[in-house]
Amino acid sequence: MTILVIFCSKIPKVCGSVIRGIQCHYLYPIGYFLFRIVLTFVIVKKIPLILLFFYTVLSSGQEDSLKTSVLEAVVITGQFEPQSAHKSVYQVKTIPLERLAARGAVRLQDVLNTELNIRFSQDLALGGSNLSMQGLAGQNVKVLVDGAPMIGRQGTSNEININQLNVNAIERIEIIEGPMSVVYGADALAGVINIITKKTVDGKLELQAKVHEETVGNEYGWEKGIHNESIGVGYAKTNWRTRADFSRNYFGGWQGSAEGRDKQWHPKTQYLASGLVGYTKNKSDVYYRADYLFEDIYNPGVFTNGEALDQTYYTNRLMQQLQGTHAFSDRLNLNGVLSYTNYKRETQSTTVDEATNESRLALGTGLQDVTKFNGITLRSTVQYKWNEKISLQPGIDFNYETGSGGRIKSGTQTMGDYAAFLSAEWKVTDWLQIRPGIRSVYNSVYTAPPVIPSVNTRIRLSEKQDLRVSYGRGFRAPSLRELYFDFYDASHSIEGNPDLESELSHSVNASFSWRLVESDGFKYTSILGGFYNSVENMIGYGQKPGNNLVTTYLNIDHYKTKGFTWNNTLKGNVWELNAGYALTARFNQYSESYSDLDEFQWSPEITTSASYRIPRAGLKFSLYHKFTGVTPFFELVTVGSEQVARLAETDSYNWADITIQKDFGKTISLTAGARNLFDINSINTTAVATGAHTSNGARPIGYGRSYFLSVSYSLTK
Repeated sequence: MTILVIFCSKIPKVCGSVIRGIQCHYLYPIGYFLFRIVLTFVIVKKIPLILLFFYTVLSSGQEDSLKTSVLEAVVITGQFEPQSAHKSVYQVKTIPLERLAARGAVRLQDVLNTELNIRFSQDLALGGSNLSMQGLAGQNVKVLVDGAPMIGRQGTSNEININQLNVNAIERIEIIEGPMSVVYGADALAGVINIITKKTVDGKLELQAKVHEETVGNEYGWEKGIHNESIGVGYAKTNWRTRADFSRNYFGGWQGSAEGRDKQWHPKTQYLASGLVGYTKNKSDVYYRADYLFEDIYNPGVFTNGEALDQTYYTNRLMQQLQGTHAFSDRLNLNGVLSYTNYKRETQSTTVDEATNESRLALGTGLQDVTKFNGITLRSTVQYKWNEKISLQPGIDFNYETGSGGRIKSGTQTMGDYAAFLSAEWKVTDWLQIRPGIRSVYNSVYTAPPVIPSVNTRIRLSEKQDLRVSYGRGFRAPSLRELYFDFYDASHSIEGNPDLESELSHSVNASFSWRLVESDGFKYTSILGGFYNSVENMIGYGQKPGNNLVTTYLNIDHYKTKGFTWNNTLKGNVWELNAGYALTARFNQYSESYSDLDEFQWSPEITTSASYRIPRAGLKFSLYHKFTGVTPFFELVTVGSEQVARLAETDSYNWADITIQKDFGKTISLTAGARNLFDINSINTTAVATGAHTSNGARPIGYGRSYFLSVSYSLTK
């Protein structure tokens, strides 16, 4: 109740500043502008009535019944053909559109930060946000958009910043934990996150629009807070379909503990646009899709001796896809995707005069830079159903990447990775399903093993119980960034290492699932899973030999993670409860040199969420929470003249979000909520030095408790 009172007390403050704070930089369509003014006036003047309405209204013309049919999620990632999740040989987790809307998300991190076994790290200087899964960093997590790999400032599918995606254009997210190296490559060792975008339904005209306003901690105003506007239009008729989405995200930064004109979290503006056109006829389906990102991150400096060094980071990315399928017969299908991405990251530094406020381009090594990554992916698979028990999937996966710029050694570098793979699915009996696979890789720089194998097994113990066991071998060549990228500024001193060796890995995953579905809509699902990953020559950050002031990439002889997860979901007609527990162990690399040290250090996670709907009132209440436990690790420090391994740890913390969603008929939805209820800014670490991005004793987590209000409009005809 205390949280609810705090939340309600903040809404008028947020809404009262909307007229002053709402801005549409470079976008001022008169009708849209008037719509926001009218909408704001209604919200500001009627907010007490709206809050009262949330609790007292019993009917708002909703046609929803009190009972909800239990539908099985259909998944496509890694499948021979779309099928229900519980029949898949993989353990697939789906985040549907309904949950994206209920979270009031403006970035993907708002959705994934309370998922079990997924963690994020922030780079405040560069505005990046990288994830890890199963204790393995983002280099081993494959991020796909409609099955095609992304490119970010680190290169192809290497620590991708998922917050550079338009969350309003996403239909659902499919997550597979565990090795997918045969199908998607070795950087899918820890798993795959496939972002599936919205597609227009045949014979329909679709229109979606959204306005979102949010505080950043206690900061909100014309150039403060978060302002998001998006619009999506789609139309499909007979053989043709098309769709376009546009979104603008404005983040005003956060002052925090920074002094003067500096900001702890830097201001950021994003423009995201996408377009799709597709054609379907008979047994063929083909479409072209383009996704564009422009991002502007402003890093203001502090005046010293009358001058300040300001830096701006500009990102331009154009991702183009051509995808198609053709069914030759009921037994033979062909799928293909050709993707080409242009990525450019520009650093512009200026010196500002405190007395005159005039600025000029700054001189100095690395202060002006343009880095480019271009990537081509050609992926094609054939699905052949030999008989009712055996299906085959041969395929090719070609990837070619170039990197150039002042920070790339020798100016321009290239790498090609060309693979052929064969996977088969054999339904041995009614209770046993096996999918073996092999992948053969040629890399233009590194020598891969002759064959990379994998095997996935699903054992149907009963109608309600399944056991899945998987093994995957992996090979990952270092990325262009890890090999050749040098980066120096006030917060970073990083050098690439062209002498790196490739990673070789083994991964084993297992899960047991139990489903209970009753005729009245009650459903309970429990999934108990375990994993073990072993990586030889793991690439990580370390001090450059001979120069402790510079961070570089080094091979760790062995690195391992292991652990288990337990997820539980309980659903009724109008409510849902989720609870999960994970315990992950990360390898202590110094245990091989210091025999008295433990080999693994364990860290727990607990997730809980709850939602409750009042269908007749069109209301939905949701609460999401995650506890991230203490994360211990060893570091090498110098004591006197000797180097010793010292135990350090990163503090635990709680993250929680609460939302209230109200539907007005079938077209308008209002979502209000609060993020980061525990008001977390940073957590302490006892490490002497915490890596390449910071040397202080705190790790950034958030910018304090924030409050948001968004209005969505959706029309389908």
